[in-house]
Amino acid sequence: MQFKVLGPLEVVGESGPVAISGSRRRALLAILLFHAGRPVPLARLVDGIWPDEPPASAVYNIRTYVHGLRRILAGAGDTPARLAHEATGYQLRVEPGELDLLRFEQLAEDGRRAMRFDEPRQAADRLSRALGLWRGTPLEDLPGLGATVTATATALEEHRWAAASALVDARLRLGQHGDLLPGLRQLVAERPLDERTQAQLVTALAQAGRAADALEAYRAARRLIVDELGVEPGPTLQAAQQAVLAGGAPAAAPAHRPKGLPMKPPRFVGREAVLGQLRSIAASVAGASGDPGDTGDTGHATVVLVSGSPGVGKSTLAVAAGYHLTDLFPDGQLFACLDGTTAPRTPADLLGELLMELGTDPAAVPAGYRERAALFRCLVAGRRLLLVLDDAAGGAQLSPLLPGAGRCLVLVTSRSRLLDLEVGWRLNLGPLEHRDAVALLASTAGEQRVQAAPDASDRIAAACEELPLAIRIVGARLAGHPGMALPHLAERLEDEERRLEELAVGAMSVRRSILDSYEALDPEARAALRALGTADRPITGTTASDVLGVPSAQADRVVERLVQYNLLTPVDEERYEMSDLLRLVAREQSR
Repeated sequence: MQFKVLGPLEVVGESGPVAISGSRRRALLAILLFHAGRPVPLARLVDGIWPDEPPASAVYNIRTYVHGLRRILAGAGDTPARLAHEATGYQLRVEPGELDLLRFEQLAEDGRRAMRFDEPRQAADRLSRALGLWRGTPLEDLPGLGATVTATATALEEHRWAAASALVDARLRLGQHGDLLPGLRQLVAERPLDERTQAQLVTALAQAGRAADALEAYRAARRLIVDELGVEPGPTLQAAQQAVLAGGAPAAAPAHRPKGLPMKPPRFVGREAVLGQLRSIAASVAGASGDPGDTGDTGHATVVLVSGSPGVGKSTLAVAAGYHLTDLFPDGQLFACLDGTTAPRTPADLLGELLMELGTDPAAVPAGYRERAALFRCLVAGRRLLLVLDDAAGGAQLSPLLPGAGRCLVLVTSRSRLLDLEVGWRLNLGPLEHRDAVALLASTAGEQRVQAAPDASDRIAAACEELPLAIRIVGARLAGHPGMALPHLAERLEDEERRLEELAVGAMSVRRSILDSYEALDPEARAALRALGTADRPITGTTASDVLGVPSAQADRVVERLVQYNLLTPVDEERYEMSDLLRLVAREQSR
């Protein structure tokens, strides 16, 4: 089967086009295709098909549409496993070659990678094939599919534009400036304030031997930018003009800077103070502090450590912050998951991944990790880069990955406070504010549903201890069961005997998240955590010594290790607190 969403919705089987009748049924198929290979919760399907006011029978209607889709696809010779029912909703399973969206993304990425490896001919081939899949605006025959689908369609248009711009770069490198001019004029007309496209037009005209036209194109672009935005053109467009004035044809616009951040968290709530602090730190590091004497040409990398207990949302915060700070780091953003909690990756492996993200040919990556670290420091020296290193195990794993000179910000997350690593800033992340925890629940389970049961929503957030992982699990379960009453779920969560069982859905589990930290401890610390889980609260040095049956000095050292791993929280100089969820896991392990 061939599914097409890069234009009007189309389905083509072995015998030709497959007619999908009914606007609601077509809307359901379109939403599933935009999330191909991933379960789509019923709540999201309802919001997409009826963005304004869903009927009371919405869930029943969706089941009817699913049945009709299965019948239509089966009549075209398709497999029954195509459209599967999942715990939280439905999933449409497609192979990469069956959906034009997935083919576009793969071809575009292949093209960008070819440009990084200085292979413009291969890049032009892949990017041309990627853009050839487009037949218009994504799902242009299905307007009004809700905010989520609309945002995805808008993002796809940006990906198309980026691919078109990268294709121009590749063809300029190949000397195809003459053939490019008509298309470039059209691109400039489509987005006249896009300075990169304007610079490409100046470049193509200069390469064609039309210096006067190139300078006139620059002047026209400058007038527009000054009139519309009140600022002078940026360095890319100015460099194109200077190259023409110097008597040569400017080089093609540089390839994209690395954009390695994972998908932006779709539901990020709260943490305004932390984001503001990170913004202030980043502005200082990047030389955007407002000091006119700060050109950003000197300086050194700064490391910010975000630590916290299991499930507190460190990784989500780091990725959200990465997107929040992209404008301060124009040379790119890099991301690496260090898997420090479960199976720490080696520095050599991580450096190889980072070097290739920076455009290093795999054949040119050194074998030894020391040589890789030296090459990495050379490549990032003098650049404004954001490097997000998620789930670090310790200083030994991190040290080889840290840049030297330059304007880089390194944002590290870890369950440990990493006392063996010298950092510029240490931010310890706690649970959400109660109002933000309720807002996060509403963003997943539905605003109207939470507002209709404020007392139960407050009880659910409290039982989850305002922990983002727990809140997301509960929200996902509610989204997958539209008929589940919030007071009933609140009552089950308040029952300590069943709370951990309730806080699990799919691959997400509060118990598993805490156990990962528990299993990373040494045997003495594990035994201490089990014992302290039965102690009266708050825990004091005397309590720890009595419960553990060891001298106070030894008890203090064990408590200090548990604090370092964010499994105990200092209340003051004498007292420590253990969260209820962690206490439940500790008691389970004792039994």
